[in-house]
Parts: sequence; C-alpha cells; structure tokens
Amino acid sequence: MHPHLAREATVRDVETTRYGWDYAGRRGKITHVDKDPQTGAAVGYVVRMEDGGDEVPFEPEEIQILEAWD
Repeated sequence: MHPHLAREATVRDVETTRYGWDYAGRRGKITHVDKDPQTGAAVGYVVRMEDGGDEVPFEPEEIQILEAWD
C-alpha cells in the first residue's frame, strides 16, 4: 500500500489548467495513487473531496499531502 493512500490532502490555492478555481483550497482524502512503473514514484492522485464526495484526479504539484496524526 502506498504511504499516501487514505491520507488527507488540500488542493493548492491556485488555478489549475483542468479545473480552474473549482477545487482551490478544498480538502479531501486520497483514494488512489498512480505510480510510475519504473520508479514507483507517485505521478497522480485521486482525491475524494470532503464536501460533495466527488473523486477528482490531480497531479502531485496540485495538492499538498497533510501529515498523518495517528
């Protein structure tokens, strides 16, 4: 299991090419991590938004992963 899976993330407060300002500043939970098959590095995330439940794909630079406090 990828270490970022099920962590919370905040969409950076910037305009994105795909979504404009629609998701800027919103929080959600990471539900899926796309990895580069050769390096294993994360190349994309799917985030379930906390208010509305939409699952939205983001590039790594579009979100900030929040530290787990477990």
